[in-house]
Amino acid sequence: MDDLLSLYLSLAPVSGSGDFYMARELNTRPNFRVAKDSDGNPTLLITPESLTSSAATPLELRYLSFRPRCVCRVRAEGKSESLETVAVLKCTTNDPLLREYFLRSLTGSVAVLSNAPTEDDLAALVAKLVELFRAIEAPARTSLQGVWCELFLIARAARIRQAVIAWHSDSRALHDFAAGRQRVEVKSSMGPHRVHQFRLEQLLPLQGNHVVIASFLLEESGKGLSIEELWMEISANRELTADLRERLSKILSLSLGRDWRKASRVAFDPEAAVKKLRFYEAAVIPKVDTDVPVEVSEVRFKSELTDVPSLSRAEVVRSGGLFEGMFG
Repeated sequence: MDDLLSLYLSLAPVSGSGDFYMARELNTRPNFRVAKDSDGNPTLLITPESLTSSAATPLELRYLSFRPRCVCRVRAEGKSESLETVAVLKCTTNDPLLREYFLRSLTGSVAVLSNAPTEDDLAALVAKLVELFRAIEAPARTSLQGVWCELFLIARAARIRQAVIAWHSDSRALHDFAAGRQRVEVKSSMGPHRVHQFRLEQLLPLQGNHVVIASFLLEESGKGLSIEELWMEISANRELTADLRERLSKILSLSLGRDWRKASRVAFDPEAAVKKLRFYEAAVIPKVDTDVPVEVSEVRFKSELTDVPSLSRAEVVRSGGLFEGMFG
């Protein structure tokens, strides 16, 4: 899989003006080229298989620009300038972090496309990218430490592919990981006290479901692992298909929301996280009265687990399935 960010950074500055681009062809996708315009904007130049479909339409957003048909001057490395009709997908900002986000997001999305993309394919690609850019302007769905813990469990899972598939498999799900009848809910705290917030429904699983709480006590550390580093580590795993990498990127963007800029700055000590990780059966978590009137919903409360009996990792793994795949 081509690293679009590395290819972009290797491009020489552009001295021309207008629709003039320095470009490099992708090794695995000959109809795709990473390019740079005179403003340094990262760009993807695409030669579609067909230029007759009306599926792909022009788009101009705050940070994104897409033109399905554009006559451009292109200079590839080691080649002379040429005049071409291509589709142009561009990130229009001088913000280096946003440029990097654009290229990293595209890396996964391009990997799932055909080598000979149609305009229908391009329309789908642009729609996915628009969704990701809108996600990073929305409020975060999960705290930074919560995202870190979930990614940390995936990165250290015995079977990473299984963990990624189980991660937020349903956007409406009560638990962070779900497969078959097994559920894993991840909780975290900073400091000495193991106090977590729960929704009552998380601790009252449907009959037949088995819910395990993975509880972290985190220590923030400038020398620890960041969310970005965990994301890159997981994405590089050979167990993952291009589709799963794209899914991982989408869930991460939706989870972080506008906090995505902090993904490279907030880091926690991985050794301390492993040492202080505890597992609990949902049934033993102290909770409020479960006899709740039918008119009341989304009951939330905090529970301290310091003196609650925990499960050993071996006891969790013994149940097999998702638990073995994540903690074995």
